[in-house]
Amino acid sequence: MHQYEFLGQLVLIGALAIVNILVFQKIRIPPVIGLIFTGVMLGPTGFHVIRDSGLISTLAEMGVVLLLFTIGLEFSVDDLKKLQKIVLFGGTAQILLTGLVVALLSYWLMDAIGTSVGSKEALVLGFSFSVSSTALCLKILSDRGEIGFDHGRIALGILIFQDMAIVPLMFGFSFLTRGSSMPLEASLEEIALVLLFTIGMFGGFRFLMPKIVRVITELHAGEVLVLGALVLCFGAAWLASLIGLSLALGAFMAGMVIASTDGSHRISRTIDPFREAMTSIFFVSVGLLLDVNMIELPWLVAIALVVLVVKAIIMTGISMALGFSLRVSLMSGMVLAQIGEFSFVLAGTARSAGLLDQHMFQSMLAIIVVTMIVTPTLIAAAPKFAAQMAPVFGFMPLASKPEPKQPARAAAGLIACRGEIHAAIIGFGLIGRNVAAVMNATNLAYTVLDTDRKTVKTMRRQGEPLFYGDCTERKSLLRIGVDHSRSVVICIPEIDAAVQCIRLVREINPGAFIIARSRSLESANRFYRAGADAVVTEIFETSIQMFSQLLKHFRVAPETILTQQEIIRREGGNIFREPASDADGSGSDPAVK
Repeated sequence: MHQYEFLGQLVLIGALAIVNILVFQKIRIPPVIGLIFTGVMLGPTGFHVIRDSGLISTLAEMGVVLLLFTIGLEFSVDDLKKLQKIVLFGGTAQILLTGLVVALLSYWLMDAIGTSVGSKEALVLGFSFSVSSTALCLKILSDRGEIGFDHGRIALGILIFQDMAIVPLMFGFSFLTRGSSMPLEASLEEIALVLLFTIGMFGGFRFLMPKIVRVITELHAGEVLVLGALVLCFGAAWLASLIGLSLALGAFMAGMVIASTDGSHRISRTIDPFREAMTSIFFVSVGLLLDVNMIELPWLVAIALVVLVVKAIIMTGISMALGFSLRVSLMSGMVLAQIGEFSFVLAGTARSAGLLDQHMFQSMLAIIVVTMIVTPTLIAAAPKFAAQMAPVFGFMPLASKPEPKQPARAAAGLIACRGEIHAAIIGFGLIGRNVAAVMNATNLAYTVLDTDRKTVKTMRRQGEPLFYGDCTERKSLLRIGVDHSRSVVICIPEIDAAVQCIRLVREINPGAFIIARSRSLESANRFYRAGADAVVTEIFETSIQMFSQLLKHFRVAPETILTQQEIIRREGGNIFREPASDADGSGSDPAVK
């Protein structure tokens, strides 16, 4: 029965992973770290229990494919078009700058551990390390609900380009191979064929995928839905591999096309359990790859930290050059600072071509794993770190490009004092646009602050009083007149940025009425503590609308419905404010009441 030995390995991995995750959650360490640590424990660096990791690597690659497929289901083709500037310009700059800078640094950093490198090896190190982890970044951002944020959109755009750049990078490594006689014309012809087939495959997806999804979702058979979802995911990945693209990129393209269909939510719900299981195995496989001499480990950790800092700085500068604020740019730099799973592929290609020896290959793997291990902590700390550091680096030329201050659009009336603004709106998403529309319709003066330069430029042409800036910067808030506004409406989804904004507004204009949106009870509590006067909590407002519609259906008097709405809102506000009073010892424990 030795042919079923892999089942015992999977059981061992699952059991140990569960124990590690439970322990790590107790000490507030992300589960991803527990999974990587599981692989380290079972691999050659630890107890070396799992010696043949071939099946594990296969399952891990399937996990990455499923992850990118589900991420694609959250983004339509139209969403991708909005990222084209980030993908094309930002992605190209990130790969080239990071590759060259890390290559130059490799000459003297590798000497620190007694391993000299030549120009070819340095270029291999530089461009292998330029790639970030698609699986890790998108998994963590998705779990935190931050893919739709500015730094999440930057990360997605850069990661898409990196996945597309894997094939050209592998072609580039072929030119570095010792004794390579591959003619330039043949290489360019092969790259052109890959691009041609990619365009053709994407066009085929757009034509066929909606029809296939319609068929499998209309049959109302659970088995067909599960099998159909898996066939679409892995079929697209397989087709991509045939033309030299990464499996994950093919799955992402398929998911993105399916996202525009009506059945995308059913496909996503069906594929989720498989994704969670397989991506967990992927993170375990990362730890299994680590096999280094413990004497060299401190030097490798130091090199990994240098790479993290260098990549973060480069990505921050690129994001600022693309027009994003310093705070958002710092967050994107921290998100993309690590080295990714496709670096394993590039390093393996270089080793097979004779550009790297086994010792250098294992050193690279150790550096990659170290950067991936610290990534969850970096992403979690990014919002607070960026909010604290953005004012420190405010002197930088690209940190904040000032715009000529313009008066708010003149309102027909209801201005209490000359120059006074009724409301300063932070964020011009769906909620901010609706607030601005109502303010305009009721002749109330307002200004808007947003971090999207393109939106600001477009809307100002239409007469909207929009200004570019970051709400965590005092000068940006002053630019929109927060110091003389009656109220401030905070419509952004980023919790840490909103908290910082509330505190700044309270310092600048203590008498302003501050109202903020909140997705959860925890964030609402933080907003009240920071100084908000009112918080619209989505969970409360949804429940209020639901019971109001129900009472209307039962013909309950409108006065009674309004009374019940007021009770819910008042009690909700009291719940939020109780911890604030407890902080100074003047309140009582709500649990005792």
